[in-house]
Amino acid sequence: MTTVSSTFDPWPLLRNDDLRCQRAIRLVVHGRSGGVVPESLIELQKSLQQRRQAPVQLEVLTADTPPVSPEQASWLVPLLLWPGSHARADVLEIRQRMQREGADVDLLPFLGSWQCWWALVAEALQPFASQSSVLVHHPLSSEEADSFLLELSERMGLPLLSFDDWSDYQKSHPEADPLMLALAPNRMTEALSEAGGLPPLLDLALIRQGLIDLLAALP
Repeated sequence: MTTVSSTFDPWPLLRNDDLRCQRAIRLVVHGRSGGVVPESLIELQKSLQQRRQAPVQLEVLTADTPPVSPEQASWLVPLLLWPGSHARADVLEIRQRMQREGADVDLLPFLGSWQCWWALVAEALQPFASQSSVLVHHPLSSEEADSFLLELSERMGLPLLSFDDWSDYQKSHPEADPLMLALAPNRMTEALSEAGGLPPLLDLALIRQGLIDLLAALP
């Protein structure tokens, strides 16, 4: 999957012919300490805004001040890979805050729940995968997360490992090839780069363009 063509609609249930103009998009991202936004996310925002010709905002979870709500109706899109507290609680609070401000906003499911997203990731990682590959993810702790990770491991055809367990795993599996599942640079991707791990997902051209195409196709 490299583009979203006119013959394939990834959002068939979101079509609304009554919309007079394309909606704005607010992308919820984690960010780094102090609200610092990795360059790959800024480039994603700019490219998407140029494609849609409509406002695209970043709501950074680590920032102190959120952006002002757009005047037109908008999609709230959590660019979060895991069903943790950010996806389950923080995003709902963001929507409620925007609604209190008078915004017309609709919330989409978090990115990690999109089947088309993981198909894109699987395609992009396939050339780098080997028998010793292991997918490394952000630490999670809940029954819901365990079920999610088990299903994802089966879908991707590779074992999944929490970053907290990576150091011990590497000692007993020195041949292990880590594939970090993180959108943008963080302390985990930086640590794994020393072990020969891949760059963050948005640094891979196929994933970056595929995500832009999916978001650009929103009505």
